[in-house]
Amino acid sequence: MRKVKLKNIKRFKFGAPLFRTNIRAGFQNVIDDDIEKRVSLDRIFEIQSPSTFIFRVSGDSMVDFGIYEDDLAIVKKTTDIKNNDIVVANVDGAYTIKIYKEKGGNIWLEGASPMYKNIKPKFKLEIFGKVIGITRKI
Repeated sequence: MRKVKLKNIKRFKFGAPLFRTNIRAGFQNVIDDDIEKRVSLDRIFEIQSPSTFIFRVSGDSMVDFGIYEDDLAIVKKTTDIKNNDIVVANVDGAYTIKIYKEKGGNIWLEGASPMYKNIKPKFKLEIFGKVIGITRKI
């Protein structure tokens, strides 16, 4: 993996108001003019951390988990991976986003779509990090 010089990356500071009123997906409700606080996605996902990365998703193997083509996966580089975590992994030289599975000393990766078979590495499995968030434009 290549290293990125973080000092050359421009830091964007932004924030958007978070209303105290929840938006119902059922019947409509009135939005209060009462703003709870300003939120920033870079703070929520620790994007300014040198161990946090963003990847664009391609493919449809994770659609049953609500992860779609062109979504942005926010990934924290970590070795603290547990069964059923969504991870970005290098499997035999190719990167993928899948569900990490481990049982009885066996490790494999699963998609979140029945159209795809489980992935078991032939030579090498390297977990890059854990997916901590997904964002998309609509």
